[in-house]
Amino acid sequence: MGRVSLKNATAVTDDYFSALLAMGRRARVQRDECLLVNAKHSRSALAVIDLATGVFGAKPIAICDDAKRAKLCADLGATVICVDRYERCLPYKLKKIGGKEEVRVIIETEGESCLWNSVKCLDPDGLIALIGDARNKRSSESFLMPINYTIFVVAAEYYKVADTLIYRETMQHVLDYKSECVIRPRISAIFGLHRINDAFDYYATVPSGKVLIDMKNRDRFTLYDKP
Repeated sequence: MGRVSLKNATAVTDDYFSALLAMGRRARVQRDECLLVNAKHSRSALAVIDLATGVFGAKPIAICDDAKRAKLCADLGATVICVDRYERCLPYKLKKIGGKEEVRVIIETEGESCLWNSVKCLDPDGLIALIGDARNKRSSESFLMPINYTIFVVAAEYYKVADTLIYRETMQHVLDYKSECVIRPRISAIFGLHRINDAFDYYATVPSGKVLIDMKNRDRFTLYDKP
């Protein structure tokens, strides 16, 4: 394994960890398998698509609602479905791409109503992985879904404490993939510590790649993705 810079190591933590664990250990995604990813706003969705194409050889189908997000997802190898807020005709569009109106795996990164809109495209024995923002937006309504569905949450912070072996192994895999250039984590901006407030404002405005804080160069301002 080659060396991974601190900047790149920071860029793959959490989002890539959760995505790899969800698709590999839990869902066991197969080569050429189609999976549905809610990619409207979450940074986690980009990690899912990157790993799905680069590591698993799968066929991620990204749900987007604007051209900029659609291009980001397409650049990583996803097939993009652009929808309105109600996601009308989603099963029809899915069938045109994969030949079926249903998929076995849905990666939900938003939660709440977004999950209800996409669950109609889930196979009766399918899996729903909640990662990113979705893991903090679970509601009691989730438990009213048909019992055939399996819903699970993946959070890196849980494994740091509860299962350190899985945490170390999974994180090592992620770092290996990065050093081998199998994955392409996206960094949107780097702010110095003195610009921490600007970093938070930017983070809320540009939901694409990672926003890093430089602890040494405290006045740093490096912008890769414009608002």
